[in-house]
Amino acid sequence: MKSFIISLIIACILVSNVFGAVGGKRVLIIVDDLSMVKSHSQFFSTLEGKGYKIEYHSAGDKVELEKYGDFFYDHLILFAPTSDSLSITSSDVLKFIDGGNNVFIAASNGVISDTVRDIATECGIEIEDDKTSVFDHFNYDKQQSEQNLIVADQYIQDAPIILQGLQTPVLFKGVGHSIRQNPLNYAVLTGSSTAYSRKASGVATKLMGKKVGLVSSLQARNNARVTFAGSIDMFSNKFFTSKLGKDTVGNREFAESLLSWTLQERGILRSSNLSIKKISTESNSTVAPEILTIKDEIEYSITVEEFVKDQWVPYVGQLELEIIMLDPYIRTFIKGNKDGEYKSIIKLPDVYGVFTFEATIQKPGYGNLDTFVRQPIRPFRHDSYERFIPSAFPYYAACFSMIVGVFVFSIVFLFHQEPKKAL
Repeated sequence: MKSFIISLIIACILVSNVFGAVGGKRVLIIVDDLSMVKSHSQFFSTLEGKGYKIEYHSAGDKVELEKYGDFFYDHLILFAPTSDSLSITSSDVLKFIDGGNNVFIAASNGVISDTVRDIATECGIEIEDDKTSVFDHFNYDKQQSEQNLIVADQYIQDAPIILQGLQTPVLFKGVGHSIRQNPLNYAVLTGSSTAYSRKASGVATKLMGKKVGLVSSLQARNNARVTFAGSIDMFSNKFFTSKLGKDTVGNREFAESLLSWTLQERGILRSSNLSIKKISTESNSTVAPEILTIKDEIEYSITVEEFVKDQWVPYVGQLELEIIMLDPYIRTFIKGNKDGEYKSIIKLPDVYGVFTFEATIQKPGYGNLDTFVRQPIRPFRHDSYERFIPSAFPYYAACFSMIVGVFVFSIVFLFHQEPKKAL
């Protein structure tokens, strides 16, 4: 019994460490009205089935995200786009994101609160005006008379890990937005070439075509993830069970893939087993093996793993390595093997100083990996240099010829006697 308890404690510690590194399990859900918990129950059940600890609150409840720098939640789902009575402010949410936590926001084509607008703006997303909808007269649900219930299938292609290759179209009814040209922002779902944004008064805006953002995300530099969807209805039970003729829509699969990526269930990298080993000491044999000197040959190795389905697996890709002292002296790319090991043999520069060995992976949809270590590179010792350098043979010859010349001159000068002159 005692051994069982000890094993259970160790397992809990390991599980907590894994989830602590990949976002945690505490989720705060804020809705306009608690009746939304029932109308969107299938969406929320995906979280409950994965063991997340969910806490529901209506928009009017007093909620704190952190106190004295300690966050009470790991993820925030904000399904309260119209309420101005939120107890949390945009600065609270931005501080929550700066702390490395994740946020999932859904809006509607009605009145959008200033809090939601401010959060979206800070994340590089510009939402259209209130009471603005996305229309598409060619790609909409033909079973409905409303042409703002559009059928969208323009998914992101540059970062397939976000939606895991989803192809089934989804139903969307909501407000559009535009995103900034920023490598941190991803247009996850956009309108087709015939889509446009229009106000309730019938006046079309300047946002049209594939520039109409429907769902967008932000991968922050601290690996926090923020997702903004312009439709709260696309995550409802009604849309999950809707059909386009005889075909089902992909709202459920879309929501599950998008939510799991936002909550850092995949696309997270970590490194381990960093090693810098000197493999050549012929030129400076008097220096200890652990000390790096100029022009040494070294083997740089590191292991990279990816978080997939609640476990760490080897990540096979490409890693960029830079050896920097103010400016990069060496920049190279290393390919990993099937075990996630990245190895390369590098010759150090003929410059001494304190260098930074920085390994980075920046791949769309993945968390940023930046592993660095500082290592001094020393010059040769006075007794480590080569005794005779072939390129200096002319100087050696000049030196020895001068010595021989002085020696001969000295002999001649000392022992040469001038002949006596006759009187």
